[in-house]
Amino acid sequence: MNNYYWTVYKNLERELSDLSNLIHIDDKQLNVYSIKIAELLLRTVVEIESISKTLYFQNGGEKPDDSNLYFDTDCLNLLEKKWQLSKKKVQISGTNFYFSIAENQILTPLKKANQRGTSSSDWQRAYQAVKHNRVKSLTKANLKNLIRSMAALYILNIYNNENNYQLGKEGSGVNFDRNIGSKIFSVKLHISQSVLVGVDYSKKEDFDECIYLLKPTDETRDSFQNKLNDLNNKVLEKTKESLLNKLSVEVKNSNITNQEILNEKIKKLTTEIQTENMLNTARENARDIKNLINNLKYECILNKHQY
Repeated sequence: MNNYYWTVYKNLERELSDLSNLIHIDDKQLNVYSIKIAELLLRTVVEIESISKTLYFQNGGEKPDDSNLYFDTDCLNLLEKKWQLSKKKVQISGTNFYFSIAENQILTPLKKANQRGTSSSDWQRAYQAVKHNRVKSLTKANLKNLIRSMAALYILNIYNNENNYQLGKEGSGVNFDRNIGSKIFSVKLHISQSVLVGVDYSKKEDFDECIYLLKPTDETRDSFQNKLNDLNNKVLEKTKESLLNKLSVEVKNSNITNQEILNEKIKKLTTEIQTENMLNTARENARDIKNLINNLKYECILNKHQY
């Protein structure tokens, strides 16, 4: 598929990289402004407006494509509800960017991007100011606003490209290129290697911040889960049978009449028997379990909050 957005983004990124060869871009230089930076800011946000509308219609947007359709409060707002873009983080990893302050190293560039006016992001306010009065607002066309707007465009391009990556048996994410084609930015990756019965994907605290998810492929995960489910059923059957036998003996010998004490006894026995049966079942099926683990394959997919 021809992706004109990505081509334009790469051109903009290259021009920002060229600037980094002329300006030592560190924490102290973020307020540097110029006509060239103003030009790049305007071009970048025009791209954001366009790609936002494309994503809006691709993902169920129903408003007419006319002058009353706004890229922020309509388009980005729809995408925010679906994907929580305001929480997605990117890291500046380009070799010519020398930031030491955390807020300049790791960005959430689409935070407040679905709002307008004074409630919107800094780069949006700068764009509007420079667009309507370049001479008066030139100081707002600075490196800080340009970098953050380009990071926002980077994220939107990733979601528009919608690329998934097959990793084979490599489940640590070490070989996954987190730059996703960029020479300036990289994404945050959420890694989940665990396979649990009845759980499609195990989330960690930083799930919402991650643009890509590393997970076992559905096919290999399902095979593993089916085997685990069979083993769990065996454990339950063995536990039920053993529990009935042991309870009849325990209750008879101890003459327990208090229901609360009896319930505690049942609970304790159930835990003991279930643990023992789980260990025995795991030993008996160790080879099958090992083969299933070895056969797991992994992939990186876009985080669209599908889990």
